[in-house]
Amino acid sequence: MIKAVIADDSAFVRNIVRDLFVEGGIDVVGLAKNGKEAIKLVKETKPNVLVLDIEMPVMNGLDALQQIMDECPLPVFVFSQLTQEGAAETIRALEYGAVDFLLKPSGGIRDLKKARDDLISKVRAIAHKSFLKKGVVEIKPVKAVHRPHASLQLLKPRPIDIVAMGSSTGGVKAGITIMSQLSDCSKPIVWVQHMPPEFTANFAKRLNTFSKLEVKEAENGDILKAGCCYLARGGSQMRVRGRGDQCQIRITKETKEYGGHCPSCDVLFHSVAEHYTANALGIILTGMGCDGTDGLISMHNKGAFVIGQDEASCIVYGMPRAAYVAGAVDVELPLDDIAKGIMKIID
Repeated sequence: MIKAVIADDSAFVRNIVRDLFVEGGIDVVGLAKNGKEAIKLVKETKPNVLVLDIEMPVMNGLDALQQIMDECPLPVFVFSQLTQEGAAETIRALEYGAVDFLLKPSGGIRDLKKARDDLISKVRAIAHKSFLKKGVVEIKPVKAVHRPHASLQLLKPRPIDIVAMGSSTGGVKAGITIMSQLSDCSKPIVWVQHMPPEFTANFAKRLNTFSKLEVKEAENGDILKAGCCYLARGGSQMRVRGRGDQCQIRITKETKEYGGHCPSCDVLFHSVAEHYTANALGIILTGMGCDGTDGLISMHNKGAFVIGQDEASCIVYGMPRAAYVAGAVDVELPLDDIAKGIMKIID
């Protein structure tokens, strides 16, 4: 059974989340009202996961998270109230080592109960990871997938006009890793990371502090430029239209019919397949579910090359695995090799 510690300064939230977890088969082994208590309980109870609020007295969640990841690392799930400042702080928490997050509903008990399924599924997805200071070192195995040995030496340069990436759970840390290692990129990058509307602008700003490339939240009508990364806006769908110097970003407000994701990796990848055919490079990173698989099949069928993040370096080996099993991935690479792989292929 999964063991969890819940840290929140609200006794109401602590008790409701505890009850929801118990109903969902998760054993709550500790309740903390501040970051200092959270650290103590994590060390004493050795839970599988910590559910952490950001704004707390005595010691806030960010300070507690840094100490926990240094002294007793484990999967940390951020469950925090949404504010403009809170969005930036949540991005920082993911940078510091938190695995995933969910916005705390602003209403009362009814709204918290509505979030139950999402909260429990996300916590279950990350709870069996084992961490060292620098990241994941052990995974809970899924049914084995036979794959050839992946090596950067197998990659060959090919005509590429665009790089299209997709990610979800764990994608913030993965994206920071890739963007910080791309010292140069002669092609535009378009990227869907599953995030709410208020988060993508903050994430783009934060990425700009790590990346030598320009990173921006995509706007409708943006002309794609080499050396620029366009991050899909939360709550909207992003497509590319046209090709070459006249390729534009198209942002639309649509219902979440694409597996419930808005933005959706599938929507972006299908548009890349339509306009770039074989001259595209697809990247599928860590995440729950299978968003991106259908679009990558379209890209692959048009002759595009696709890199998947390998199981060992994924926080959640869901989206890359689904794409691999479907035959849409040409090679899997560890996260630390993906930037090198991109540069080798587009040279």
